[in-house]
Amino acid sequence: MKKLAKYVIFNLLIRVFLTLGGFTKKSQFKGIANFIGHIAYLLPWKRKRIAKENLKIAFPSMPEENINAILKSFIKEVFLIALEVASIIKRKEKFSSYASVWGIENLDNAMSKGKGAIALSGHIGNIVVLIGWFAEKGYPVAVLFKEGKYLPKGFLYNLIKRYGGYPIPFHSDEEVVREIVRALNKKMLVFMLADQARPGVYAKFFDKYVQCQKGAFVISQRKGSPLVPLFIVRESERYSIKIFPEIDLNNTNFSSSQDREIKIIEAVEKYNFLLESLIREHPEQYYWFHRRFKKMKNC
Repeated sequence: MKKLAKYVIFNLLIRVFLTLGGFTKKSQFKGIANFIGHIAYLLPWKRKRIAKENLKIAFPSMPEENINAILKSFIKEVFLIALEVASIIKRKEKFSSYASVWGIENLDNAMSKGKGAIALSGHIGNIVVLIGWFAEKGYPVAVLFKEGKYLPKGFLYNLIKRYGGYPIPFHSDEEVVREIVRALNKKMLVFMLADQARPGVYAKFFDKYVQCQKGAFVISQRKGSPLVPLFIVRESERYSIKIFPEIDLNNTNFSSSQDREIKIIEAVEKYNFLLESLIREHPEQYYWFHRRFKKMKNC
């Protein structure tokens, strides 16, 4: 019954935001998001509690009032992004009108090697604008994703297809790897978000050793496809897409599987460092609802 209620609420919210995004002026989005976000901040709900716990772990010395201010701004940001995505969908807007790019040569150099590339990103900023920007510019985009529990059936799949992307839904690790390798063989740009706590390796993030997924790094190491970290953050009234030089995992002779694992951990921490740096600059833009610090250990 509880799951059904959440499903109904999410569907209702999607319809509301699609309606608002379709007829509301973009200049009004921030005011609407601030109003809804303020109400949501005042209400007691599970994901808000998780977000606050994550913030306290990431910023242990930060005063409570500052934590609450970031949390409130983050919730408002979530609703603002929802309105922007709704506007893009309903009005068929150009993604390039929302974002500019920095470091595009890093990606083009990687793609020129003819082995495709893994675009390694995280849950910060407007991911739809990030992926849509590259699809709009003619890059052959593939997207690894998992449908939300309470989203309408096929919502993300259809959204990715609508903008010319190749959807790779997550069903099982084995099946996903096959699909990613197939996309790389077609010289595609495969988007993967690698900042959730999933079995893999323990690596440093916000001065903690947390569980980090390593699938993208293993595939890059074995396949020889470049691994390019890229993220999107809101800066003033527009988004900025930041593309960093590729993380080198290839052309290395390993004397043991342990050496290979150490190399992967080093690469994961390079990725974590880049993401953490952006989060510290824009803490309200990171998706704190995930249980990022669910599994930690002392090293």
